[in-house]
Amino acid sequence: MYATGFLSDRGGLDQQLLWRLVGKKTVDMTARMLEEFMEAERAEWLGAGSYERTTRRRGHRNGYYRRTYDTCAGPLRLRVPRVRGYGFRSVVFDAYERRQRKVDDAVLAWVARGMSARKAAESLAEVFGTVVSPATVSNVVARLDSDIEAFHTRTLAGGYRYLWIDAKHGYTSHRRRRRGRGKKLKRALFVAWGMRWDGREELVDFRLAPGETEEAWTGFLTDLEARGITPESASGGQSRGLEMIVTDGDGALEAAKLTVYPTVPHQRCAFHKVQNIAEHLDDRTHRRAILSDAAFIYKDLRTIPEALRRLHEWSARWRDLEPRAVANFRTDFEWTLRYLTAAPAWRRRLKTTNPVERLIRELTRKIDQVGVFPTDTSWERATYLTWLNLKAGGYAPTKPKPHFTHRS
Repeated sequence: MYATGFLSDRGGLDQQLLWRLVGKKTVDMTARMLEEFMEAERAEWLGAGSYERTTRRRGHRNGYYRRTYDTCAGPLRLRVPRVRGYGFRSVVFDAYERRQRKVDDAVLAWVARGMSARKAAESLAEVFGTVVSPATVSNVVARLDSDIEAFHTRTLAGGYRYLWIDAKHGYTSHRRRRRGRGKKLKRALFVAWGMRWDGREELVDFRLAPGETEEAWTGFLTDLEARGITPESASGGQSRGLEMIVTDGDGALEAAKLTVYPTVPHQRCAFHKVQNIAEHLDDRTHRRAILSDAAFIYKDLRTIPEALRRLHEWSARWRDLEPRAVANFRTDFEWTLRYLTAAPAWRRRLKTTNPVERLIRELTRKIDQVGVFPTDTSWERATYLTWLNLKAGGYAPTKPKPHFTHRS
């Protein structure tokens, strides 16, 4: 009977109009079901039916009021029952709530994938039929601030075995008194990625700083230490402390590490060590050959003596052609071999900063889309949303791996 008026000129159903009808019927049915549920809630709370005289009555009905409520099915226009006095509240929605939480979750997911507030508002109208302003979308995202604050202050005690630490550079806008954005300011986002003793990996924390200075890195690491990430020697003899820190070789970070975690072994990323050769070449025509030859030193490496033998052979082949590059690569070379002292199951992950690089790549996409973040807060929100999006996609393990729970 619903087909009348929806036939196309060719005698078939018009698909677009058909689904529009289905959507409208779904919205109407959802609204009626919620109204019936709220009516039953009011009767149960009052303890009496309409016009029923009983000593169990807790109050009296006081008519209805209208409320627009946005849901995944579409915007609903509801008759919400009222009770004279205070105490009754429906479980259908919270006080002053105008949208189903799944709608807000969809907004957060879209923004995490790089969608602007304006685009998210347009998508809400297209997908759910919900008309909101970009400012409303921004307010939804702003509710993350309390979650971010809790994330930054939560206790970190409980067994982080390895830490990967890196930074991502970008810009935020310097506010001016006159209208519009001001001059862009350089910012560095410090990121700490961790592996627990049961094999789970997760984002430990992040922080925005003016730059990669020793003072800024020291503050970041000191906060991690104060919140519970302590060396194995300080873990009360329970063998559940920090065993190794992996970095990309930044000098300021290395100095801060020696201040805060002087007893924790430091692994310098082997990939960054090899790539750094290119900055010291006198002749870049053989760049690919010398880097590939240096990378072979770490291929299927098992022992430190074997690494030193390969380094000697590599140096002999390239010393005459690229003396500066060879000398630079040999400097602190042993720092790139600390992973060989770790449990065999984790050596491959500890050789480089790759575990944190996936998050860095996702942040890079976001930064490329935004360009300059209007505030530091907006960058923090984007970082937190990127992490939530990665976690929801199953990137970081959420369950312990039984065969890795014991120390090797």
